[in-house]
Amino acid sequence: MTNMCDLGALLYDNCLPDGTFRFHADGLDFGQMCLLGTFSQYSTVSEHSCVKIDDDLPMETAALVGCGVPTGWGTAVNAGGVRPGETVVIYGIGGGRHQRRAGRRLRRRAAHHRGRPAGEQEGVRRAVRGHPQRAERGAGPGARHRSHPGVGADKALITMGVVTQEAIDAAFAVIRKRGTVVVTGLNGPGVKNIQIPSFELTLFEKRIQGALFGSGNPFDDIPRMFELYRSGHLKLDELVTNRYRLEEVNQGYRDLTDGKNLRGVMIIDH
Repeated sequence: MTNMCDLGALLYDNCLPDGTFRFHADGLDFGQMCLLGTFSQYSTVSEHSCVKIDDDLPMETAALVGCGVPTGWGTAVNAGGVRPGETVVIYGIGGGRHQRRAGRRLRRRAAHHRGRPAGEQEGVRRAVRGHPQRAERGAGPGARHRSHPGVGADKALITMGVVTQEAIDAAFAVIRKRGTVVVTGLNGPGVKNIQIPSFELTLFEKRIQGALFGSGNPFDDIPRMFELYRSGHLKLDELVTNRYRLEEVNQGYRDLTDGKNLRGVMIIDH
């Protein structure tokens, strides 16, 4: 369970495991985002944060497997335990979330919710734009749930950027008896936004499962994903929609907020 390593407690101030800081300015210490560093050409990192990759892998491709790809992949494969023939509803399809489909593709998959353009490229049976409750009003698998209580999707995967109570309600309602809701997205640390009816939780034995970094072991999963990439079973290059130089970082953020990116990659010229 290296994704749950106790060193994660260092993310509070982002110092290195020895308690030191390696970024300084005007007499102040600055933490390294996720103990790595953001937009830095060079950085000092802990061995606990490193996974060796082969020299033949392009760095801009390898960078994708640092977070988003294993998170999306593991949401389906590890935390969700998606099996062949199951129906899966996904709330939120973006750069990292794209790989949840890849994980399910190897396991076989059935249905999606939200993100029509990206979803349909992966052979999604049904995509719904906009409001998450639409699936329950006849636009998706939730419609069946209303007329046949306890019948619905096997899994619901929530990977929205900000998880809302509304999304939780929709996902919990759309799954079947003993179905599972996997929550990968986040909200503020003090926000209590999961309220569900214990009546339905108990009688239908539904489950809500959190997932950090895809509930996997990065030291095993990342090399495995590169092997799948080499064999053509895991699409990585296709995720990159825009490339930016370091001085174009602000444009990259604008494109992100404007919804122009599945995944933007920053290229540092050496």
